[in-house]
Formats: sequence, C-alpha cells, structure tokens
Amino acid sequence: MNQEPRAMVISCMKAGTHLIQELMLELDYRVVGAPRPTPRAAPVFDDEQRRGIAGLVLSKSEYDELLEASPARFAERTDDAWAALVWHWHQRLGQPVVNRYGQTRINFAAEIATNPYLPYTRFADTPAGVAWILHELDLDTVDGGFLGEWVETSSPPLVYNFRDPRDVLVSMINFLQGATGGYGNFYEAEIFSTILRSKPTWEEKIDYALRDPLFIGGRAFERALWLFNHPKVLNVRYEDLVGEQGGESRERQIETVSRVLAHVGSDRDPEAVAAKVYNPESWSFHRGRTGAWRDRFTARNLAHFRERYGNLLELYGYE
Repeated sequence: MNQEPRAMVISCMKAGTHLIQELMLELDYRVVGAPRPTPRAAPVFDDEQRRGIAGLVLSKSEYDELLEASPARFAERTDDAWAALVWHWHQRLGQPVVNRYGQTRINFAAEIATNPYLPYTRFADTPAGVAWILHELDLDTVDGGFLGEWVETSSPPLVYNFRDPRDVLVSMINFLQGATGGYGNFYEAEIFSTILRSKPTWEEKIDYALRDPLFIGGRAFERALWLFNHPKVLNVRYEDLVGEQGGESRERQIETVSRVLAHVGSDRDPEAVAAKVYNPESWSFHRGRTGAWRDRFTARNLAHFRERYGNLLELYGYE
C-alpha cells in the first residue's frame, strides 16, 4: 500500500497526544498543529516544495520576484510563506488561534499571504508528508470547503484519539500545575493554572474543573461525538495505544497500531512501530498510566462528574 501523503489526527487535550505523535513520526510524517514544535517533528522542505508553498501563498508578482532571490532570501521568504500557510489553515480548520496565541499570528498570516486565491485552495494542496495534529475539529467553526473535500475524497484520513475523561481531567490539572515542566504557550492556560493553584486540595481542584463550563477541554468529548460516530474516522483509545509500559496490553497496542497503519495506507510492521510509540521523554508527558483518576477523585468528585458527564462514560465505552 502507498501511504497517504497527508494525515490528520484530532486528539483531545491530555488524551495522549504525545503517543499518537510518536506513531506518526515513526511513519515518517512530520507534524504540524497543536503539539509543541521540535526539530525532530517540524517539516523539512526541499526547494521544489518551498516553491509550491510560495505559489499558494504569494501573489504572482511576489512569487516571480522570489524565483530571482538569493538562496538566503529564498529560504527566509519561503519559511514565512509556510508559517502563513499554517496559520491560514488553522483558521480554516476552526482552531481558536486568537484565544491561544494572540491576534498577532493572524495579522502575520494576512500580511504574508498576498495570493487572493489562497482561500479557494484545497487541503490536498498543502505539502505532502505532513500529519496535522489538532485538539478539536468543531463542525460549527471548520471551513465547509474542507468538510466537503473530506466527504468527497476521504482525504486526509482522520484519526480521533481519546482517553477516559476522568483521567483526562486529572492529567489536565497536573499539566496546568506544571507537573510536566510547564503548561505550554496557550494564553488561556495561565488563567486556569492560577485558579487551580489557589485551591488547596485535589478535591477542590477537581470540583472547580467540573463546575466551570469553560475549563480547558471541558466540552471536548461532547463536541467530538461526530468524529467518534463517523464510519470514516478511525477511533483510537489511549488505553489501547499505551501498551505495557503504560500498564495496559501489548497485544491491544499492536492491534491498534495496525489499524492506524491500515487507515493511512502504510505497509510498515505494526510490531516494530508499536515498540517506538511510548516515549517518556516527550514534552508534557507525566506518568502515562491509566486509571490515575481513582487516586484523586473523592466520592463527591465522582458524583459531580456523573452529574455532568455521566453519559459520556457510557457513550465512549468507559462504563
């Protein structure tokens, strides 16, 4: 089988995004989107690909000028064009760019992107060899043109990665309190980090997170139900992907990796790929174990969770 040139993963925050990223990197994709960029994950383009990116983003006159530029200027301008293309697609895919990164990212993209036909381009026009990893793909914010393209072509192959919502909540609180070495560059994280640090007990922290409807990730599972139920989307559970090192089954891990490989059209050996998925050196990794919620939830917390999210446990197969 020929591996799909592009892939897209929707991974709820703190649902094991690092695992699915390691899997996609092992399949020789480079990664763009929500995960923190690293030299190992960031796309690397040759001159032909750079010219293709510039053709999408720049006006004809600027593109023609670029072809006559010095190598250093060519590299600089095409780096900017790629960044502008990424932010352009973040917007079209309904990502909360301004909330997380600030208006400057949008302003930058608008200044660089001088091609008036860019909004009419298809996702298939983006560079090959890239896996887009996002935390959400909301039907009420995503560009309908992208949805139409996906419905028509089944490309890019979509993978939906999720985890027990109770473990997600505990992992999110750990993350926002800096247990993984920081909480990233999302501006909203600073707000909730300060609030959580003001709560003296875990019971109070969990109670607050359950009561605040705007808490990070609080609506993720509900808003992703269309992904979970769509027959063209591959569902991947963290508990099935984490394997023995995360306290789960090696057999289920290999089977899950095998399903991902089939979904993106890869003929790689699933056992060999599965062996590379669990990487405790990944940024934002904490303990990577399943069932951690049992050590943190009080009876009161569990009652409040069932009050708000009880139906999700059944819908997602966790009860």
